[in-house]
Amino acid sequence: MKKICIVSDLHLSSNPRVWKEANTLAAAGYAVTILTMWTSAVKRESDKTFLHHPAIQYKAGLNLIPGEIAAWRRLYYRLRGRLEREVQRIFKTNSPWALGYAPGRMANRALHERADLYIAHTEYGIIIGNRLLDKGRRVAFDIEDWYSRDYLVPSRPVKLLEAAERKALTHGVYVTCPSHSMSAAMQATYTGTRAAEVIYNGFPLAESAVAPPPGSAAAPGAPSLIWFSQTIGPGRGLETLLEALKLTRTPLEIHLVGECVAGYDTELEAAFPKGHRLAIHPAVKHSELPGVIARHRIGLAIEKRQPESRNKTITNKILQYLQAGIQVLATATDGQHEVAAQFPGVVQIVNPDDPATWAAGLEALLRSGPDRESTRCTFEKKFSWEAQEAKLLELVEKALNQPR
Repeated sequence: MKKICIVSDLHLSSNPRVWKEANTLAAAGYAVTILTMWTSAVKRESDKTFLHHPAIQYKAGLNLIPGEIAAWRRLYYRLRGRLEREVQRIFKTNSPWALGYAPGRMANRALHERADLYIAHTEYGIIIGNRLLDKGRRVAFDIEDWYSRDYLVPSRPVKLLEAAERKALTHGVYVTCPSHSMSAAMQATYTGTRAAEVIYNGFPLAESAVAPPPGSAAAPGAPSLIWFSQTIGPGRGLETLLEALKLTRTPLEIHLVGECVAGYDTELEAAFPKGHRLAIHPAVKHSELPGVIARHRIGLAIEKRQPESRNKTITNKILQYLQAGIQVLATATDGQHEVAAQFPGVVQIVNPDDPATWAAGLEALLRSGPDRESTRCTFEKKFSWEAQEAKLLELVEKALNQPR
């Protein structure tokens, strides 16, 4: 039995592509190990609910959970990481420690797995994957975000990330990313490299039928809109939404789902336009979210065009709305244009910075009405996880047959 080791540094709740990939590969008969970084015992227990095959081994390349690591060692990792980020900010040293803790230890733990194929996820994982390449291992890469073009702040080692991405695209047995837009942009940037294969961020179809938890439905009457995120706070497009609602004639209910930044709920309520209703709900479990979404008329996919990574990617959010069969108001990023082309009349594209186009887009969606069955059908064929599995398994099979 061939062994595959998936390398990351995030808990599974923050890294859906890892658990979807792991379940698919285990179901296909591969021995799968997930090697990542643990920071919370509670999250570790939650992670297990995403793994549907008991044969999947879930391991910590680095365990930072208090009480499960020597206090002095944990303090050392944290202090060194903070120092490396500060040095990076001032001197641009491009140290991998500016991305994550103990990369050497993580690479050694990965080598100890002696896998036939390694699949590296996240910006930290791509650095580990490069080290595995240097040791002659067979490594594939999943570039979910365009890391060197993501959150460009002084403490980020951009040159290191650029070199790591180029190396992955040149020497990895394959590379995947979540959109054709991102694939084309990376190939144009890193001349001479091959294009990344596209694996969309869709979820399994079985999740579409999950019933919503009690009390999550919008009140009958006004059409309801939903936006969800781990964090509800400023700078996420909600301020533009408020301006758009001032221009929208139809009374609407806006439902926000997530953990609200302290005091931001009060700001929203004070600024919320008359004639519309605001409801803020706490975050829900991943398994409950599809049912919550399905109770609403329109989903808000209000992404920014900057940084460039956000412009090129296709997020989970827009695909989860479409999986639920609802209409979508989506800002004009390259990635969301890619999705909208498959859903004419269902996804309304608007200018991210122009509230008037948002208002006009909402009115257009309300006039046209939803076609949930057709929307779900298109999602199933093009964007569901089941539609991505065949490509993933083909890539893995070819990779395992390549010489090291």
